[in-house]
Amino acid sequence: MKKKINIKRRPVYHMTQQGLDDLKREEENLIKRRPQVVINMSNAREQGDLSENAGYHAAKEELGKIDSRLRELNYIIRFAQVTTSSGQPQVNMGSTVEIESEVGTNKFTIVSAMEADPTKGKISDSSPIGSALLGKKVGEKVEVQMPAGKASYKIVEVS
Repeated sequence: MKKKINIKRRPVYHMTQQGLDDLKREEENLIKRRPQVVINMSNAREQGDLSENAGYHAAKEELGKIDSRLRELNYIIRFAQVTTSSGQPQVNMGSTVEIESEVGTNKFTIVSAMEADPTKGKISDSSPIGSALLGKKVGEKVEVQMPAGKASYKIVEVS
């Protein structure tokens, strides 16, 4: 009888090159900020009783948040896979899409959930509109089920 080998599958974080660059920049900033937080914690520790030292507890909490975020960023960056639209005529991750509806036109970029920021025109590939647009081409119409009902969109441009 053959033994089953339990291979743990690692996640793949699909994102745009800009999203990966932003994460790397955040990691660099945290690495630069960390030594000062350690110094602040050390200085606060020297002030006496730690049980009532708010400065020490604040610095310790901040250091914990920085270390936690650094571990998270390291993991995401390690398993990140950059996907690009590469000039394809269909909507993919990283594509900038212009859509038209009865309300007007909108233009946004399809990105990963981690990169999504609707205020900057970046919508997630897992959002209702983003997932409905994936794989579609210019001229195609898409119906999206929204909380307020169905919305219809026509793809005007993909870049």
